[in-house]
Order: sequence, then structure tokens, then C-alpha cells
Amino acid sequence: MIDVIYYVIIFLTWFLFASSIIIYKKLNIWKLIVLILVYTIVVIWEFFPNILQDFNVKYLEEIYLLILIFGLIIMAVTFRRKIQVTKNLTDYDFFELEKELDRVNKASDLLRKRFIYSIDLLNEGLVFYESDYSGLYITDQVKALINTDQNQLTMDEYLALIHEEDKKQYLQNIKKMNDKLSSFEIKYRIQAGENYAWVIEKGKMFKHNKAEHIISTFKPVNLKLFPDTMIEELDSLPYEDDLTKTLSILRKEKQTFYLIMLHLTNIPDINKRFGRDVGNLMIAEYVKNMRYHFAREKNTLFRITGIQFALIIKDELKYQNLHRALSSGGDLINLKLNIGGIQQIIYPNLGVMKSDPWSKVNINDLISLSNKALEEAISDNKNNYSIFGGA
Repeated sequence: MIDVIYYVIIFLTWFLFASSIIIYKKLNIWKLIVLILVYTIVVIWEFFPNILQDFNVKYLEEIYLLILIFGLIIMAVTFRRKIQVTKNLTDYDFFELEKELDRVNKASDLLRKRFIYSIDLLNEGLVFYESDYSGLYITDQVKALINTDQNQLTMDEYLALIHEEDKKQYLQNIKKMNDKLSSFEIKYRIQAGENYAWVIEKGKMFKHNKAEHIISTFKPVNLKLFPDTMIEELDSLPYEDDLTKTLSILRKEKQTFYLIMLHLTNIPDINKRFGRDVGNLMIAEYVKNMRYHFAREKNTLFRITGIQFALIIKDELKYQNLHRALSSGGDLINLKLNIGGIQQIIYPNLGVMKSDPWSKVNINDLISLSNKALEEAISDNKNNYSIFGGA
């Protein structure tokens, strides 16, 4: 009978140990050590009793039984403790877990809505590519340009809209994305109604759940005008329509001012040698300097074309500084600029037209005369400026 009890205890000890691993999917090292010690003692007791022959048999049997019972109690108590923790989480903390889940869901939904409504504020469209390039999702800005009523397109449907000469370059840029080359910029033609429109697509690759995804901005280029440079210093400048309005206001206020047409004559050469991006950065840096010295007030510097600007100077002292710089050919006008490792001097031509309060010249003629002064400056081999109506 005693032997049966021994075997039952040994079996229950092993059963509780194995069950805890199966239920909780975790091996507890110290419980394994206890199990090994218990079974080591059992093996010695059953198969190597001669090792224990020098000890009191009755005393050892009691110790042996206590060790087996102690091992079983350890397995049972710790197994019960695991069940109790689970029970407590279910009964006591379930409401708190529901609250936490609800909070996470609300935060996720808020993040999703912020993203959706942010898209509506962008001037550019967005394109989201499937990880296997089987298709793409386009926002409404893109959809409006290519005249489709679908936001989800297959890659074949989208490729059918791209100009035949541009498809190969487009695919090469899209599919060569990797960890080292994670961004791209592509200029290509896409069908917009009956004609093709030039677009600039700038993309970025990221990884999610071990899959590669691409998101890109999509912006049409108006080739009739100079395109936006994506440089805040330039793209924030007002244009020729704003110049006309400002001149009308100054005329009504009976103010004396100078209208200067400024042409950055050697920028096309810089574009050819170093690329348009370098040219745009040079222009932006030049405009920044002109703003600092002559056009700190709002609506005093305007962009007429890609390399022609209009400057309004109302302060006589500022105009005298400009005139001295023109006369001496100093670096206030002919600026030496550094972009990265590229160093260039910007040589502008300027046409100056003065307007007095009693002047009878209308706004259109004023602009026309300042442009004529600029043309004379460009054609003059000695001076880079020409002045009408003022010293």
C-alpha cells in the first residue's frame, strides 16, 4: 500500500509539472530543478539502495516520503497560484482592461481621422502603393487630374495612363526601392483628359510587418509658368498681379517710390552646368539677401518670371545704398554664393523706374518703362543697370 502511495505522489508531481508547461506555455527553471531532485532521490531509493545502507532505514523512509510530499505540494501550490492570477485578471481587472481597450481604439480612430482630414489640406495628391506593386490607392487630388472616378487602381490601369516614352523610367524608379535607396523623385507625363500633363512624384519607402510599402506625393507642373521650387523663400513670393495692386495703392497714397526690375542673368547658365535644383537654391539665397537689405516690408519683392523679380523701394536711404552698390559694382548686388561645394557669383541686371506723387504715368506704363530700362541694362556691355526718371 505504501508503494502505491509513493507511485501516486511521483505521478502527480510529474503530471502537475507537465500540465503547467502545456497550459502556460512556459518552462519554469526552478520547478524543473525541484522535479530533477525529486526523481534523482526516487532513482537512488529504488535502484541503488546500497548507497543508503549505512543509514537508519526507518528514519530514511520517513524523510523519503516527506521529500516526495514536499515536491508534490510545491507543484500543486504554484499551479494553483497560476490559476488564481488568471482568475483575478478575469474577475477583478476585466473592466479596467475594457476601459484600456476602449481608450486605445479611440486613439487609433482619432489618428486615422487626423490623417484623412490632413490629406484634404494638402495641395499635392498622395499615392499609396501595394507592397507587391499590384495596384495603388490615389487621393482625390490625383483622381481629379487624371479624370477617373476610382481611388483604387491596378498597376496596369495606372501604367496605361502614363506616356509611352515615360513608362520604363517610371517602373525602374518605383521598383528599385530598397533599404539603401528609400526615396525617389520622378518627372513623367500622365494622361489628363485628351492631353498629357507633366507631374512630379516624390516617394518614400517604409516597412510594415516585414512588407515594403511606398507612399508618394503627386504634383502637376504648369510648364507655361515657372514651376514651384518647393523652396519656401521663393514659393511664398507674391506675383505680378500682386505687384499691380501694390503699385495702385502707393499711387493713391501719393508716395514716392522706385520700381526696380531685377533679372538674374546668369542663372540659366548655372542651371545648365549644375542642374535646376542648384539654380533654384542660388535664386533663393539671392532673394534672401535682397529681402534683408531692401525688402523687409511685406509686398515689396515680387516674382515676375523664373529669374525676374520686381523690387519696390520707398525708403530713399535704401535706394541710395542700392545706387552706390550699382555704381561701384560691389558685392551687395553681385553676390558670391555657396551651395554645398558649388561657389558661384550671381550677376543681375537691373532696370530702375522712379515714381513721384505728381507723375502722370499710369500703372501699366510704369511697369512697361521699368521693363524697358531692364532691357537696356541687359544690352549694355558696360553697366548692368539702367535708370529712368531718377539719379
